[in-house]
Amino acid sequence: MPSSHVSYRKIHKELEGLVLETFGLWDENRVAFRWRHYLPNHTCRVRSMCIELGKCEGGDLTELEFAGTLHDITKPYDGVILRDKNGERAVDENGFWGNEVLMPARNNIVTELYDKYNLYGSIHHISGAFIAGKILEKYELGREFIDDVCSIIRAHVKPLNLTSDELDRAYAKVENQIIYDADTIDANLGYVAFFRNVHIHAHRAIQRGTFDMKEYVDSIQKWVKWSRNIAANLFTKSGREIAERRQERKQHLCKELIAEEGDFGLNMQYGMLGVIDYLVSQTAAPNLTEELNYLQNRWIPQRRRWIEEGNCPLGCGAARQSLSWVIGFCRTIKAECHGKE
Repeated sequence: MPSSHVSYRKIHKELEGLVLETFGLWDENRVAFRWRHYLPNHTCRVRSMCIELGKCEGGDLTELEFAGTLHDITKPYDGVILRDKNGERAVDENGFWGNEVLMPARNNIVTELYDKYNLYGSIHHISGAFIAGKILEKYELGREFIDDVCSIIRAHVKPLNLTSDELDRAYAKVENQIIYDADTIDANLGYVAFFRNVHIHAHRAIQRGTFDMKEYVDSIQKWVKWSRNIAANLFTKSGREIAERRQERKQHLCKELIAEEGDFGLNMQYGMLGVIDYLVSQTAAPNLTEELNYLQNRWIPQRRRWIEEGNCPLGCGAARQSLSWVIGFCRTIKAECHGKE
């Protein structure tokens, strides 16, 4: 066990700084399904949800906090997704996608360890757990604590070819179950996942030529349908409950966007269509924290003033109703960022 004088808070603060420093060693703005600010934002959200689920499921909150912070520390090495001769995503014997190795532009202790132990080509949950273990050994944390944190990090990506017995052993600890659930939910469900979906779709559309709002709204239905079974495959009761609520939110959002198209002009100015339009304008360098702050501190107050001044050519009552939906959206996505809702 760790020595009694160990300051978990101080150590975690140092590790948090190291993780953010590591993410900044690569200069690429976009790689596959992520962008420069995605990993820092995602890491904070997964850690927050790990803690919230840990409170509900009786997990070790300190282990979860450390593992949540470190879980994607080697993810930046994942470059372009490899394709087979048919153009499909290439997978290894465990069913994991293959990626080209993306080398950093600068170095620190993480990249030095990665190189020293020749971790090139290993999946990031394996290399990340290994690197985390080497870094944690520098502190007086105790072997059991370090091994537990590394086990949790390895569990955030689930091997597809495990037998039921192997799966039971790999996810016997509730902390391992929690990080898998938190990571899966954050990427795929709720308003946070909607933000991610907008920027993935918009980036592709802009590369092809231009972003078409109607085309995007139509695509939401397929996305919602694709994710409908995710909750059932999660491990924890609390995770499934959050996932189901977030999936219901996605379904409601889909219906709302389709309805908003009926009053396109007004909702491009006051509704969720206008929010999407703003998010698309930030697709060159998305940052959920900054974009949410802008919506709450600039976008919404500006439209409130327009309504108060009666500056609503398309009807202030309808504008107020559309804006109330946006206000609720921003409030909920902020709660999701803290691992709630």
